Amino acid sequence: MVIKTQRLSPKTIHTSIKMAGKDWSHPILLTSDQHFDSTHCDRAMLKRHLDEALKIDAPVYIIGDWFDGMQGRSDKRSSKAALRPELKRADYLNALVEETCEFLTPYAHIIQGWAEGNHETSILRYAEFNLISACIRDLHQRTGASIHQMGYSGWIFVRPEGRRNKHQVAPARICYTHGYGGGVVTRGSLNVNRRAVQWPDADCVVSGHIHESYIMEVRRERMSSHGVPYEDTQWHIQTPTYKDEFAGDGSGWWHETGKSPRPKGGWWVDISLQAGCANKVQLSPRRAQ
Repeated sequence: MVIKTQRLSPKTIHTSIKMAGKDWSHPILLTSDQHFDSTHCDRAMLKRHLDEALKIDAPVYIIGDWFDGMQGRSDKRSSKAALRPELKRADYLNALVEETCEFLTPYAHIIQGWAEGNHETSILRYAEFNLISACIRDLHQRTGASIHQMGYSGWIFVRPEGRRNKHQVAPARICYTHGYGGGVVTRGSLNVNRRAVQWPDADCVVSGHIHESYIMEVRRERMSSHGVPYEDTQWHIQTPTYKDEFAGDGSGWWHETGKSPRPKGGWWVDISLQAGCANKVQLSPRRAQ
């Protein structure tokens, strides 16, 4: 195991990745909006990405809405057609936990942080049941894995360990929020400048929720403590979904409200050291499709 994660504060976790080799680079996987229990979830794609992460020991972070959770008896959005047969039980919420843990057991040790989304907070609000904490407890009992439960927004520090010189490598500071708003026309891009102002210390800002996918590179002029100006990049990553409600015969709420197809998958971020500066981290996002 080359990764280790600890909690720095209620909102922050810190992942250490052991460096190896001259041209060291190691990916992390950022995903959100799996809606795993939905009949529209592309479980084959999700499994492929987690299998790849497991093969290369890549840390995985779930940025909210792992669950769909809309088929409970009291949920006005429920639909019998959208309910998987194996979830047709009186203890619906327990069934969600059991199915998820069965699926995630092989990957439990690479999942470092698991954040809540609006679907999980809705269940907590109306059913007084925390799906994520129940899953984390179950996975710990099954595997011994220590997955850090995260809030709706927070911070992930990623630091390469195993110094090649006398200077300690500064961590990559990733700020995340599950997301908010719509973005039908702008696809959420108007939030980039707002988040850049709100989280100026972040090297990368990640958000989900709207089922869109893009990266935006924001270049900035910064000032060192010695009075020397320099430039850097703040990455903004919009994570897509694994839920495909557009496919099918053209019937249902998705089509009735005029919604378009959505991109599926997640984002890898390759962590490496900046060329010519062995104590600074470089981030290189790429799509997981």
